[in-house]
Amino acid sequence: MAQLEEPDESSQPSSSKYEELASGPSNSQRPPRLTRNESSFMENMDPEQKAELTRLASNFPRRQSTLDSTVDGPVERKDTLEGLEMGDPVLDPTNDQFDHYKWVRMVLKILDREGIPRPPSTGVVFQHLNVSGSGSALQYQNNVSSILLAPFRPQEYLPCVQRTPEKHILRDFDGLLRSGELLIVLGRPGSGCSTFLKSLCGELHGLKLRKSSEIQFNGISMEKMHKEFKGEVLYNQEVDKHFPHLTVGQTLEFAAAARAPENRVQGVTRQQYAKYVTQVALTIFGLSHTYNTKGVYQEANESESVSGAPVGAWDNSTRGLDSASALEFVKALRVSANLAGTCHAVAIYQASQAIYDVFDKAIVLYEGREIYFGPCDEAKEYFENMGWLCPPRQTTGDFLTSVTNPQERQAREGMENKVPRTPDDFEKYWKNSPQYARLQQEIEQHMKEFPLGGKHEQQFGEMKRLKQARHVWSKSPYIISIPMQDLE
Repeated sequence: MAQLEEPDESSQPSSSKYEELASGPSNSQRPPRLTRNESSFMENMDPEQKAELTRLASNFPRRQSTLDSTVDGPVERKDTLEGLEMGDPVLDPTNDQFDHYKWVRMVLKILDREGIPRPPSTGVVFQHLNVSGSGSALQYQNNVSSILLAPFRPQEYLPCVQRTPEKHILRDFDGLLRSGELLIVLGRPGSGCSTFLKSLCGELHGLKLRKSSEIQFNGISMEKMHKEFKGEVLYNQEVDKHFPHLTVGQTLEFAAAARAPENRVQGVTRQQYAKYVTQVALTIFGLSHTYNTKGVYQEANESESVSGAPVGAWDNSTRGLDSASALEFVKALRVSANLAGTCHAVAIYQASQAIYDVFDKAIVLYEGREIYFGPCDEAKEYFENMGWLCPPRQTTGDFLTSVTNPQERQAREGMENKVPRTPDDFEKYWKNSPQYARLQQEIEQHMKEFPLGGKHEQQFGEMKRLKQARHVWSKSPYIISIPMQDLE
């Protein structure tokens, strides 16, 4: 679990309903305030933008926090939001004292006060996940002579004679990611990390789920989630595509406006909501200086969390970021999971120990096989008991990945002839382990708690309809209509 900074007693959150969302081991852990870029955001904004954003922050309801202090046993604790208003420096993204943690808690509190339902939350469970794909290993670049050579290569142009072998990419995966949990996806390039994330989010372009595969979102089937709630599951690919003529700010503001709920805080327009949320997201990730720039979209991809999706899959989204910025990104996901109940699966190559410690669960992939799924703090011991040696000062993430590399892994003395060697050997060891048996019990219990088509699906649909703009079909996956998207 995440081992983040512990606040002093006076700044501990009260046992209010906000903490109910953060139940579990992370309840008492609070992430530190995220640092800003050395170049101040305010210095990179023109006066009009600065005044507009400050006005937006101040336009939120300015009533003081009235959450009563509660008594938890013999010790009385004060709420960290007591006496704060939305115009306070710690809640203003244009101020150096901006505190992401307190800002999220204040926004959730305002939603409760205004009678606005909070964003829906859900988890994801997958059983017997088998994914295959097909495609030619050799691709030809068409040119002027291609039309002359077409009769000699009919398999490229006629579907009836196309013969592309099918490749089994993922083999029999099982796992459970509850609401409020973070999953780190570990594996060497080519092990199936990207395919795994795409499969969870229904991004199956060129991929095929086998009939035995089952994916559910707290009682909502993959088919229904993809058809009616597609915007609630976010997949952020490693290399994203953007319009080069738009700035980072314009790109993210459109995304935020397209996902802005109809039932907003009174007095806040859709455009104001989009601008404010975009600036907050850029501030959190230390990318405020990119607001008016073009061509730096890879670094700003992390800010796509403005969509507010309850399930997120991030495919090496920290690529191109330094270690400090990557850690800030993961901590922001931690805050979202703790307070809003979102869940995220993140594929990271060469994760530092600080990043690894933020996550709840880990999955290790070896050439399309699942060889571990479970708590992060048990993964290292699992592979050490298997017989592998973790060298001193090697991070846990690197150790878990190294056991899938024959050139890097080291067996403990006396275990050289006992440890599994091939991907099939690792998978067999995992399927026979007590950790796998425990996972199956957890999945079975979760499926009983959230049956297909049950109460959670109805609640999820009702909350989505409250977010949708008027005149939008209730079963549409979009929050706003097509004409409204054109106007944005």
